Amino acid sequence: MGEKLHIEKQYSTPGLETYLIDGLSVEEMDRILNAEHDGKERRDVLADILDEHENDLRSGQNIGTCWRWGCGIYSIRHFGGSLLVTVGNSCD
Repeated sequence: MGEKLHIEKQYSTPGLETYLIDGLSVEEMDRILNAEHDGKERRDVLADILDEHENDLRSGQNIGTCWRWGCGIYSIRHFGGSLLVTVGNSCD
């Protein structure tokens, strides 16, 4: 299991919330950001990697699965050494 990630909500808009994710390794960031070149969607790679880590936003693991299949991952942006990830704030 990977190190614990720091996940912090940055802002909300109607229907969406944006989080800053810190603590991913350079290799993990590269896997996520280069995923579309490798034939996988970025959101799927992000979700799998998030599930490999504990996080400080919600106890336990599987936040990636929750975001991918429950709320939806709408955008992933690189921001310095972090990721900004926008997810839905409810299941439709």
